This record gives sequence, C-alpha cells and structure tokens, in this order.
Amino acid sequence: MQRLTASEKKSFLVASLCNEAVAHQRQRECGEGYGLDDYTDGRIVGAANLARKILRILNSEEQATQLWGKRDVLV
Repeated sequence: MQRLTASEKKSFLVASLCNEAVAHQRQRECGEGYGLDDYTDGRIVGAANLARKILRILNSEEQATQLWGKRDVLV
C-alpha cells in the first residue's frame, strides 16, 4: 500500500469536504426542501456550487498528472 504525500492528503481532505457540501444540498432538496430561510438556502446552494467547482479543478489536476506525470501546484 502506497502512502499519500502531504499534497495528496490535502487534496483528499478538500475533496471530502466538498462532497459533504454537495451531499448537504442534495439532502436539503430531497428532504426538507427550500423556502423557509432564504439566507440559509442561498448559503447551502452557494457552498455546493463552489464545492463542485473545486472538485472539477481537483479532477482536472489528477487527469493532468496521469497524462504528464507531474503536477504544477499553485499555492
């Protein structure tokens, strides 16, 4: 079993948090619904939207690493 690098651990943590935000939005859509509190509803939708964008970036970095074998990380 290969150990994760520090960068991979951070990416995994970020992806986990993003998945939680998306799951929270889906739970809200399927369960409670929207309309009770516009502010909270907007925050949930906004957080899930940002999470999806971050996941797309992480996914594209992973694909680039597979193609070119290295990763250019901006911090």
